[in-house]
Amino acid sequence: MRFVLALLLVLAALPVRAAEGLVVQATGFAIQSGAEDAASAKRRAVADALLQAALSGGASVTGHTAVDRSVVTADLLIVRPVGRVLRHSVIALERNGDTWTATVEALVGLGPVGVCDSRRNLVVTVYAPVISVSPQAPAWTEPLAMEVAKALVRRLEAHPATELVRVTDREMPRFGKDREATDYEVLTKGSVRMKEGDHAFIPVIEIGVGGRGARADLAMDLTMVLIGGNGEEVRQGVRRTVKLPGASPLGRLAVMVEPDRRQMAARLTEGLQREMDALLDVETCKPVLAALKVSGGTISAPVGRRQGLSRGSIAFTADRDNSTEMLEVVELGAERVVLRPLDPGRPAKAFAGRPVRFLEAGL
Repeated sequence: MRFVLALLLVLAALPVRAAEGLVVQATGFAIQSGAEDAASAKRRAVADALLQAALSGGASVTGHTAVDRSVVTADLLIVRPVGRVLRHSVIALERNGDTWTATVEALVGLGPVGVCDSRRNLVVTVYAPVISVSPQAPAWTEPLAMEVAKALVRRLEAHPATELVRVTDREMPRFGKDREATDYEVLTKGSVRMKEGDHAFIPVIEIGVGGRGARADLAMDLTMVLIGGNGEEVRQGVRRTVKLPGASPLGRLAVMVEPDRRQMAARLTEGLQREMDALLDVETCKPVLAALKVSGGTISAPVGRRQGLSRGSIAFTADRDNSTEMLEVVELGAERVVLRPLDPGRPAKAFAGRPVRFLEAGL
């Protein structure tokens, strides 16, 4: 019986409701093919258990066998995961003959939580901020916007799970890599394109004046934009407003009773660094995401130790319209990982271009 059918083995689950998800115990299995296959078989068993745990979060499974002229040609499994494993621990890993059995306890939920056991690393290029200031805004607000952008970059650099590789005053390239050979700015200044496994950060700051009455509102809208190498984009918006000083019959004595610009600037920027930390905490808690490449029968992805992967990482295909399949790490470099399907019957070409997520198996 083909390996993929093992994914349908019984789930030994003891569900317990937690504040952020469902706590389950799940069991997975793998067959060891030889003495040199022991480490790989352990990872396959844990991977099987983790998938069973994810399925308990609300996924649907359909399995059937394809037959051609009375000969079994393929065992097909369609998985639609809804939840994801937020945290897990391996509580048992045993071998009986050639069969490895892994039992995990996992917290399964619909999204990231505030605390996670392991974080991926974000390798980030910061591109030119997008700043828009209303002509009616005070003169000091444009320098304030620049200072906000710089403060966010400093916060990004200080985060324990980020690596800042470049800060540039140029816009993020939006054209294909093949156009760089004829682009004047690239030819004269060099390329600022981020690598495939990296992220881009762009602060977008808009300052405007509005409101009714004697005192107008000064509003600052900040959007923190984080773009992954696969084009996935996350935006977090923050809005701050203060009242501008109005005309006063006190004349010059008004400076003694009206808030000065330092106080207004402090109110506009209050808590922005905490917002940046919150964004990074959520994003670094998500699994590493990459697109698979196939060359000469070898399956690889442009991520590695630099993004937080280890030899114990397990890859899950993340297609919206295809089945969930698992792959194991066979080679790991700083920025490249070579993978092998856990189902030996799956050809490498079946994985070309597919998105994949990585989960630490704890081995």
